Order: sequence, then structure tokens, then C-alpha cells
Amino acid sequence: MGLLVFNDMQTPSSQHLPKREARVARAVAEGLASVGQRGWMVGGTVRDLARGAAPRDVDMATAATPEQVEAAFPHTISVGRAFGTVLVIQDGLEVQVTTFRSESGYSDARRPDVVTYGSSAEEDASRRDFTCNAIFLDPLNDEVLDPENGLADLEAGVLRCVGDPERRFREDGLRLLRMARFEASLGLLPAEGLHAAARGAGEALRGVSPERVYHELSRMLCGPNSRRAIGILVECGLLERVLPRGAGAADDAALLALDLLDQPIGLARGMALLCDPDPAAPFDTALAADGKARLQELRASRVLMERVREQWRLRREALLASAEGVPISRRIRAVRSPEWLEALSLARAWRVVDGGSTQALDALAQWAAGLEEHQLSPEPMLSASDLESSGIERGRRWGELLEEAESRQLDGELTDREAALAWLAEQS
Repeated sequence: MGLLVFNDMQTPSSQHLPKREARVARAVAEGLASVGQRGWMVGGTVRDLARGAAPRDVDMATAATPEQVEAAFPHTISVGRAFGTVLVIQDGLEVQVTTFRSESGYSDARRPDVVTYGSSAEEDASRRDFTCNAIFLDPLNDEVLDPENGLADLEAGVLRCVGDPERRFREDGLRLLRMARFEASLGLLPAEGLHAAARGAGEALRGVSPERVYHELSRMLCGPNSRRAIGILVECGLLERVLPRGAGAADDAALLALDLLDQPIGLARGMALLCDPDPAAPFDTALAADGKARLQELRASRVLMERVREQWRLRREALLASAEGVPISRRIRAVRSPEWLEALSLARAWRVVDGGSTQALDALAQWAAGLEEHQLSPEPMLSASDLESSGIERGRRWGELLEEAESRQLDGELTDREAALAWLAEQS
């Protein structure tokens, strides 16, 4: 098949790869040639080259078997032998090399029951998810193979499945999430019937592991046009399957809130918004535990869960701290948190969705922006050694006293160490 050139795209060429990646791709192709096989760059690598974007990595496909791939290179890692995938370590880069294959019998909507090695790019293209990911490029001579007309779909700005879309989605439910991410991040429109097929195949998501769902949601929330990606999931009835929401929350309200956030939304802030069981409820331990359970189901990291929990707390605290007459210490404790700015954006967004005014929140934000570090975290006037010297028994009360001392310091009630020590003496 000859080279294809479109007005708004560039012809895919290894010449447009960064120098190191181009050198590695050619070296891998040459290694495969040494065992009598061609190596083709494929998938997102070629798609991005056609769009004039920098590829994130280099993936290759070949008729060579995994044994031949391993024999052709000194440094390899077998990462998916059952599916014909070998990692080739070349010049410090990892290149995923996959043997051409066909697949059938996805009984668990997760992985094929039968994998058969193939001999041609055309056969391999027929089992891929979307036409824009079924384009092949030989890095040695820049020959392009496009058996599923993916370049034409890219030029037309259309995302299209290879073959029947509902069948493709039922084979692997993760493709439903990839559909939303590709449409949003690549600025593509769905081919006719694509979203209808997605709505009909939503049950396939039950076969996808939580880790794969979490990874795909992470890429959506941290990528461009993340609001559109989530909107597509809602439109196709998919978000409620991967992130079931509490009785007090609704996907349409979440979308309205997402519209008010700057892009990209980010993982912690996105999960804080989408996993909140009831945005209208006050913060409490039970609420946090309910929302945390949703994140645990996705196998989210402990660090992320703590960040999300803190944003839930601070979002609600922002409404309280912005009220008139609130002690300065309460305000400072809210605004000095590392999660403050993201939580504030959530508070503003939900406030607008609820039809309320953001004037008090905006005033709090303006006040916080004018604070200097010594005002946010002044040197403590009392320490643990002071409490020990005072004779107060070590325990929970130590933390309570130190917190109260800081509150009085922030509120201007304790202005020097002598006053603080005098106050402490009254507590013993």
C-alpha cells in the first residue's frame, strides 16, 4: 500500500521521531531483519506521528515469534508471552514487540480465549480496537500499511472501531473507556453508531480488572479535554458502572461541576469530585469511609485516598471557614493545607451547581492569597518539652493542648512565649 498524504496531517515517518527513539526503532527493526522478519511501528506511535504529535513510546509488531524476538536481542523481558509480547531493551529504552496475532472467544470480556500467531499486518490489524491504532510504519524505509483506513478516519476527525463496534467492546470492556479517552484527547468525533454500540455493551466492563479501570480513568483525568471524556462516559451510561455514586449524587450534577474546573482536572481532584457519595452532606467519618470504599475498589493508592479524603474535608470546611465571624485560626488551618486550592475549586464548583453565591469563598481565597509563610505557619510558642516540664501526663491531651495553643497564637490571644507559658500553667 502506498504512502498516504492528507492536507491537515503529515505522512507518518520515523524521521519525525525524536532522535533517540528513531535510532532505537531502526535498531529493533534491523534486529528483527537479522532473523528474517520485518518490524513495524504500530498503534499510538504511528497515530501520533500522523497527527504531528510526539509519540509517548515506541511499540512494534512483527511476524517473528517471541522466541525469534528473544534470539535477536541481548536484552529482553517476557511480559506477555501468552499474547506474543516481548520487551526489548535497546539503548536504555523499552520497546514492546508483539507478534502478529488473531484473537477469538473473549468469554470473560477481558482477554481472548484463543490467541493465534499471524503472518501479516493485515491479519493483526483486524483484531485491533480502533482504526487509528491499526496503522503500521516500517522505520527502515517509512513504508506505511493502513489496512483499516485509519489515516482517512484521522483526517476526517472520526473515531471508528475495527469491524463491528459492539463486538469489539464486548471482547474487552476496557475499550469502552479507551473510546472516551481517544475521542477527548485526540479531538475526534464518534463514527455513526459507535456510542449506541457502547451503550449496548456496558456490561462488558464487569470483566475488566479494577487496576485497568483505574489506570484508564487516571489517563482521562490527567489528560487534555478530561471533561469531555467523562461526559462521553456519562452519555453512554458507563460512568455509573465504574464509579457507582451515592444516593445524594448524580452524574449530571457532576458534569456541571466539572465544567467549572480548569483543565486538566487532575487525578486527585477528579476522583474527589466523581467519588463523593453526597456532595450536599456535611463531612463526617461515615461519609469519608463510603467514598473511600469506592477508591479501594479501584485499587487506588493510599496516598491518593488520603489526598481525596483531605479534599472532601476541605471542600466542606471552605464553606464554614468563609462565613463571617469564624476564628482566624480555623481559616488558616484550612488554607495552609497542600490540598487547599484544589478543594477550593471544588467548593466553588459545587456552590455554583447548587445555585449559591461564591462571594464568600472568593473573599476567603483573596484573603488567603495575601498571607505570608510566617502567618500561615508561625514558630510555635510551646513544645512537647514544655508540656513535659509542666507535669502534664503524656497522652492525647498533649496534642489537644498544643493545638489549642496554636489556635490562640493564630487568633492573637497569645502574643509571646511568656504569655503562652502562663496559659499552660493554668492548664496543669
